[in-house]
Amino acid sequence: MHPSLKILALILLAASVQFLPTVALLATGIILFIIALMLHASLLRGMLYRSRWLLLTLLLIFAFTTPGEYLEWWYFSIAPTYEGISLGMLQAGRLVIMLTGLSILLGTTQRDALMAGIFPLLSPLRRIGLSPERFTARLWLTIHYVEQAPMVKKGTALSGLENFELTDPSAGAEHIRFSLPAFSRMDWAFVLATCLLSGSWLL
Repeated sequence: MHPSLKILALILLAASVQFLPTVALLATGIILFIIALMLHASLLRGMLYRSRWLLLTLLLIFAFTTPGEYLEWWYFSIAPTYEGISLGMLQAGRLVIMLTGLSILLGTTQRDALMAGIFPLLSPLRRIGLSPERFTARLWLTIHYVEQAPMVKKGTALSGLENFELTDPSAGAEHIRFSLPAFSRMDWAFVLATCLLSGSWLL
């Protein structure tokens, strides 16, 4: 699939998970989870593991701040509500679905292909005087230098920033080239199917 379509699909997923009913949201999550496990299980596990405290914090915030019926067996003065727990689990589930979709994108798209997908999406910025080439080049260099950066000891992560130097792509010190893939028939079929599904859902 064209990398631009993958990015647009992730954006569409981010918008749709906010409006999908619970059953459809659960089905979408199960399907994406299975696909992510089949394609790149280690990447998915790593993203979920690094997000565990964010998910727990999100659940606790909704559980203790949402008005509703308090848990009967809770013995403390500050208690979570059934409605808060339900809403917190729903929001955490939406975040897990987004992380799963992101892991599929990163696991199936190389860095150069990802930049090639971002570039066409940024082309409309020329209308307001911004350069999509410069933005894409800087993003590529940032990812490149982060990947090449040596590991630092725990507690000294800020010291590693002293060794970072991002070369301006316009200075000619480094040339970045990537090819823009053409749309295939499958890509156009995906666009058509997405438009039809989106139109039927809105109607």
